[in-house]
Amino acid sequence: MKKYTIEDFWIRRLDTGHDTSTDTSVPLVEGWSFEHEGLSTFKEAPLTLSSEVGGDGDPETSPILLVSAPGAVGKSTLAKEIAVRTGSIYIDLAKAQPVAGYTLTGGLVRSKVKSKWDNNSVTVLIDGLDEARLRTKEEAFYAFLSDVEELSKDSTVPTVLFGRTGAVQEAWLILSENVPNIAVLEIGYYKPEASVDFAEATLHTLKPNSPHQSVEREALELLLKQLRSQTESDGDRFAGYAPVLRVVAERVAKETNPSELVSTLKQVSHGEAVTLQTVVSAILEREQGKLKELEFENPSLSSTLYSPKEQLSRLIAHVYKVDNFKFSELPEMSSEDTQTYSSALETWVSEHPFLAGGPDNLSAVFEGMISAAALHDPATSASARQQELSRGSAANPFLYAFYREGKAESESSSINPEHIGVVYASVRASLARSETARLSVEGNEGAEEEESLRAEVDITIDRIDTNQSRVLRFDTDQTGIIHLGTHIENVDIETLHAHVEIGPGDEVVLVAPINIECEELSISTKKVIVESHTGKQVVFLGAEKFSGESGASVPVLRSSADLSVSWPGAKNYPWTNFATKPPSASDPRVDEALRRLRRFVTEFRSHGNKGLARSKKKIENPRMTKGTGQAILNSMLANGVLHLKQPRHYFLNVDRLSELIGATYHDCMARRFGPKAVSFVQEALRVADN
Repeated sequence: MKKYTIEDFWIRRLDTGHDTSTDTSVPLVEGWSFEHEGLSTFKEAPLTLSSEVGGDGDPETSPILLVSAPGAVGKSTLAKEIAVRTGSIYIDLAKAQPVAGYTLTGGLVRSKVKSKWDNNSVTVLIDGLDEARLRTKEEAFYAFLSDVEELSKDSTVPTVLFGRTGAVQEAWLILSENVPNIAVLEIGYYKPEASVDFAEATLHTLKPNSPHQSVEREALELLLKQLRSQTESDGDRFAGYAPVLRVVAERVAKETNPSELVSTLKQVSHGEAVTLQTVVSAILEREQGKLKELEFENPSLSSTLYSPKEQLSRLIAHVYKVDNFKFSELPEMSSEDTQTYSSALETWVSEHPFLAGGPDNLSAVFEGMISAAALHDPATSASARQQELSRGSAANPFLYAFYREGKAESESSSINPEHIGVVYASVRASLARSETARLSVEGNEGAEEEESLRAEVDITIDRIDTNQSRVLRFDTDQTGIIHLGTHIENVDIETLHAHVEIGPGDEVVLVAPINIECEELSISTKKVIVESHTGKQVVFLGAEKFSGESGASVPVLRSSADLSVSWPGAKNYPWTNFATKPPSASDPRVDEALRRLRRFVTEFRSHGNKGLARSKKKIENPRMTKGTGQAILNSMLANGVLHLKQPRHYFLNVDRLSELIGATYHDCMARRFGPKAVSFVQEALRVADN
C-alpha cells in the first residue's frame, strides 16, 4: 500500500513556488499562522489512502484532500510539520472564530492573501474539523464547507482539511456531492521500529536533558516488545497506537533509575512492568483532561465530569446502542453547562481513542475492555454475552484479562455463571500454539445450604512443551445458567444444581474431551458435531432434565471421538445410539465416589510429554480430595492404580485400572461403570470409615 510522506508527496503536491520567509510580518487573522519551526522530536506516522471513504479519489489530482485520524494520534503535529515544510498557511479551527459561510474567504481577504490564493501561490492546511463542528450549528458547518468547496474546486494546489474520523466522514459526504474527486487519507499505526522512535521522541519532550537516554531507549524497546507479545494478534493497532506509545514514554519518564527498570524487564520472573490495564487506564485519565477545553459556568465541573468510569459507561452505550442508559450520577449543572457538556460528548464519545479504526475495525484490546465492562453492566450484560458467544472460536483474546479487572492470576475472583463460557472462549483465543486450556466447573457439596449452591471455576492453561500450568480461579453460583455457545472444547462441568445451555446456532461443535453433569441441560441447535483433536476422546453429557430442538438430526462423530449421554428419555431419537445408563447405587456416597473416581482418572488425559502423568500438587488439591475423594485416592494408591514414580508426579497404570475396576480409561471418560467399579468404591469407603 502506497505511503504518502512529507518528502515524497506533500512537498511536491503543495508546491506553490511561494517563499514564506517574506511573510513573517503578514497580519493573519486569529487561528491562522505561517509555521516556521517544526517539532524537533517529530516522527512521521504512516499515511495511506482510505479503503472505505473517498477511496476513489486521486490524491495526486484532488482539489480537496481530507486527512482522517483517530483521537490523539498526532494529526495536528503532522499538519504543522507539513505547513513548515511546504509554506502553507496553518489554520487551527479550535482557536479561530467559529466557522460560518465565508470563514475561508473572509480569512483570506482579512489576512491580505486572497490574491495569492487566486494565483495558486498559497494554500491552507485546515486543522480541527471536529472542534469546528462542536462549536457551531449544522447549518453553519455546512456553509463553511460550501465556502471551501467554491474556493478550491478549480485550484491546482489542493486545500487540505484535518479531522477525526467522524468529522472527516461527514465533511466528505457533504463535499463529494459537488466535487467528485475528493481523496481521504488516513493516519495509521506505527511499526515496531517507528514505535520506539515515536516513544523516544515523546520521552525527550518530557525529559529533554536526561543523561540516561541510551538506557531509556532500551527500556522503551523492552516495554514495547512486552506489549507486542501480549497483543500479537492485534498487530500494530494497539502497540503501534500513538496514545499507547505516549503512556509507555510517560512510564519511563517517571523512572528515577532506568538501569534498574531495564534489569527488571530482562528478568521474566519479575512479571510485567506495563500491563494492558495500566495502559488503557492511563488513556482514560488523559482523555478526562479534555474538560479543560470547555468553558463552564461552574469551574469545578472540569474535575468531576468525564471520569474513566463515566467514559466506559458512555462507550458501552455507544457501542451497544443502548437508549436511556443509566450513567453514574452526574453533578448538578446549569442549563448552559449541560448544553456545553452535551455538545462536547457528541464528538468526544464517537471519536474516543478506544474507538479508533471505526466500529468494524477496533483494536481488539480496546474492544475487549469495552465488552468486559458491558458484561458487568446489567443493562448490556445479556447482549454482550450473546455477541461474544456468537463469535465461536474467533473470540476476543483480551476480554478475560479485563473481566478480571486487573487481578493477578493467583487471585480468585467472582464470575457470573452466565459469563463463564465467554471468559473461557476468550482465554482459548489468547493461547499460543504450545498451549492448551481446560475449563473445570465443580459444584460445592458442603453441608451448609448456602455453600452447596456455590461452585468453583478453574481455567487451566498448560504448556505442552514444558509441562507447566497456570490456573485462573473464580467462584460462582450453581443456580444460574452456564452459556457455552457453539464451539466448546476441553470442558469439565459437575454442577448438580446448574442449568447448562449449549448453542444457540445453526450447528454446535463439541471438541472432546468434554464432561458435563448438571441438573438441566439445553441444546439449542439442530446439528451437533463431535470431534477429537487428540486421539480417542469422549464427550459425556448428563442431566436430570433435558431440552433439545425438535427435528434435530443424529449427532455427527468425526475423527476418533465418542459421545455418551445420560438423561431421562436419552434413548429417544436422535440420541438413541449414544444413551448410557448410569450405574445404580442406593448409597449417594457411592454415586459421589464414582464421580471422584472418574475425575481422578480423567485428570490423566494425555498432554505434554509425560503422557498419563499428572502433578502431585494437582491430584492432591483439596478440590480433588474433598468429600469421598481422599478415600478413592488412598485406595487407588494402595491398589497400584496410581503410583508416585517421581516425587512430583502421579502416574496412572491403565492395566491395573482395567483389572481392578473393570473399566478402561475410555470407559471412565464415558462414565461407563460396571459392578467392579461400584465394588471398588464401596470397598474404598469401607476402609476409610474404619
